[in-house]
Amino acid sequence: MEDNKKLKVIHIFWGLAFGGIETMLVNIANEQCVAGAEVYVMIINNCYEQSLISALNPKIHLILINRKLKSTSPWFVFKINKEISFIKPDVIHLHRSEINRLIWNKRLSREAFITLHALPTGSVRRCGLLRQLLHKIMRQPQVYSNVIDMDNIKHVYAISNLVKQELQEKYGIESKVICNGILTKRFKQRTAQKMCKPLRIVMVSRLEHDKKGQDLLIQAASELRGQVMVDFIGVGSSMELLQKMSRELQMENYIHFLGKQTQDYVAEHLADYDLFVQPSRWEGFGLTIAEAMAANVPVLVSEGQGPAEVTCGNMYGWLFKNGDASDLATQISYITTHYDEAVKKARSAQVFVRETFDVSVTARKYLTEYKNVIDKQNNES
Repeated sequence: MEDNKKLKVIHIFWGLAFGGIETMLVNIANEQCVAGAEVYVMIINNCYEQSLISALNPKIHLILINRKLKSTSPWFVFKINKEISFIKPDVIHLHRSEINRLIWNKRLSREAFITLHALPTGSVRRCGLLRQLLHKIMRQPQVYSNVIDMDNIKHVYAISNLVKQELQEKYGIESKVICNGILTKRFKQRTAQKMCKPLRIVMVSRLEHDKKGQDLLIQAASELRGQVMVDFIGVGSSMELLQKMSRELQMENYIHFLGKQTQDYVAEHLADYDLFVQPSRWEGFGLTIAEAMAANVPVLVSEGQGPAEVTCGNMYGWLFKNGDASDLATQISYITTHYDEAVKKARSAQVFVRETFDVSVTARKYLTEYKNVIDKQNNES
């Protein structure tokens, strides 16, 4: 492959709803388009945020299959393959592994690229048709999996070393690490050298406490009553539980749920805060941590997970013991009494994020991988 202009790349998603990963995917497609590739974005379900669609570069070819959610009609598969046959892409980049089973062209499916955007879970085998019907008849939920058929995909990419390690240990699947990226230049910079009193904390994430750990942050704030104010940006299944918890701990004056906000809002307002906290119990990467670092905001994350890779341990952020609300409170208290140190660390983190996690770096790495694979195929044929 001589240059990017000859490269036809199609990214295939189930949907494009509001979220950090979805925004990142739009940014990668845009950066690859700017780099000269001919980029197509295919969205299978009729589930997409218009703001994200509008954010796509006008030169990107958008394909909406418009499958209805939970539809059992197979016609969408015909539409997918008709589009692929017409485009004749050099690269198919999947963002959910089970989509690979929908591609009829076996040469393309064997050589597809797949990015695993979260820690691996579930089985690589989809349960058979009879078992699926039985689940429906018995009204039993099927076990979630994000690795279905991944062992049949040749080019697998992990978003962090932790995801790579778990793919290998749990499933014997080899992968390469290409970290996710953000548009670092879009984030307003925090310029204040002193913290507010009380300390202003923000967390940007889906409200899923079992995974994201918002309950830990509420407990920690309760221990530090009056010393911190916490804003949660995001929506999710744990909203009512977390609001109830806040009321029971009599923390309504210190805990605020700001709901769903646009990426523009987040980019503009992260700089209003003194500290960003990501208390996830398990997390593959952590785009929002990189965003806070890009905004020059000190960050505190749980140890042993993807976010701690983003901060390189204690080098560019602060760590607390995973799942331990008391230690979280202790670390927040330490930061408040050593805020000059936190500001200094945040400056170094900002430089590191620009050089390491800008989406342009991510997009270029994928383009290089595409070309290396295609060149190898051409040399072997």
